[in-house]
Amino acid sequence: MSSLKRTSIIITTAASLLFLLVGIMPYQQQQQLLQQPHYFNTAEAGGGGEACIDYEAEENTIAINCDASFLDVVQTINDPDIVENTGNGEYVLNANLEVADGVTFEMTSSSGGDGLQYLKIASENGIIVYGKILIDGVKITSWDASSNEIVQQNSDGSIRRAYIQFDASEGSEIINSEFAYLGYQELGKRGFDLWGPDASYSGEGSSHDMVIRGSTFHDMWFAFYSRGAYNITVDGNEYYNNIKYALDPHSGTRDMTITNNWLHHNPIGAICSDRCSNILIEGNRVEHNTDHGIYFSRNMYDSIVRDNYVLNTTSGITVSESPNNQIYNNTIEGATSQGIRLFNPPEPPYDGLTENNLVYDNTISNSENGIAATRSHDNILENNTFSNIQSSQYSLSGDSSITIRGQHFDNALIAQGGSATENVVEIADSGIIEVNDPADDDDEEGIYFNTDDTPYRKILSNGDSILINS
Repeated sequence: MSSLKRTSIIITTAASLLFLLVGIMPYQQQQQLLQQPHYFNTAEAGGGGEACIDYEAEENTIAINCDASFLDVVQTINDPDIVENTGNGEYVLNANLEVADGVTFEMTSSSGGDGLQYLKIASENGIIVYGKILIDGVKITSWDASSNEIVQQNSDGSIRRAYIQFDASEGSEIINSEFAYLGYQELGKRGFDLWGPDASYSGEGSSHDMVIRGSTFHDMWFAFYSRGAYNITVDGNEYYNNIKYALDPHSGTRDMTITNNWLHHNPIGAICSDRCSNILIEGNRVEHNTDHGIYFSRNMYDSIVRDNYVLNTTSGITVSESPNNQIYNNTIEGATSQGIRLFNPPEPPYDGLTENNLVYDNTISNSENGIAATRSHDNILENNTFSNIQSSQYSLSGDSSITIRGQHFDNALIAQGGSATENVVEIADSGIIEVNDPADDDDEEGIYFNTDDTPYRKILSNGDSILINS
């Protein structure tokens, strides 16, 4: 009998036995068994001759070449030196795990799923996703097998440890999971990376259509970094104690929503940098971040920051080298420098200019300064509310200009700061205002202007300031 015929008989007999067993089971058990994926090391993915799940010893990589689950990996590899089951839903991964393009891979803790609770990735191995991955209810960390502990990182990120990388991935979902102690200072391996092209940012070859929801990210080198990604939803997560950034959409990332997250105790809560666009940052609680709560950087444009609560940081919301954005309905408290900063660096070249941004209906309290403009121009400030400001409600430096409109003033101090530069403030559509020079002791009554008829305009230099009341 030929080898081909013997194989056919064995497969036919195995299939017959499977359906015979199913036939005598209760209906619910029948459905559970028939719906579960069954992959074997000898099975082939498609017609390409690749094993569905295969271990490549030379690369120390588990290759997933067809739809599968983590339980399939455990059963197929069946080698504790590669994937070790330590009990109670905990596993140690001693290899890379790579999900091929066009493949869906599931890692779930649900009953009827993998039963996976905690995946410890040893050494500097990583999960690399070219296809699609679903992670639901799983904790993933780095792991040092010799000490049986997670791998801590130093301040310069030089300790190589486990990471997760999405490389042109489409449709991945991260739900109700925890990621911690991952990443180091190397491109694509910084913790939780959405990798993509490094030049055109056209979207080709970029990760896209991803959802990250209800999860926790802490003690990461980068808790989120993207390059050229698009159609990304980041909603209802917690980010804390991360070493560099909590959220860093970067390099052409577009069409992304960052909503209802809790970002706390990071250097920066959310920073969007380098030609990012159409980013919505809404409804987040951003507190106790060292440097900036929310930061638009390097030609970030056509984006919105609204309805966020920003507490106890150096600068609440900063816009740098970035035009044509809207910042509104935010509540900012306890900024030790300024609530909102409109900024360009001291020296060119610039990636963009902070101009034509619209800042309105924000509430800034218990802060050193309210809104500061530094080397920025033609930004519009409208109907913002200030209380308990220690220095000035508005501060201008570096030849800046602002337009204030639709504003009620209550002893609002507009001051020139920094070096002796000429800074222009214009007040329009704000009714009748009284302008006082705090340095002029004889100017008790002030001068009145109807800004609805003609905008009031003032050049501030050499430490000038004016006090405005409606």
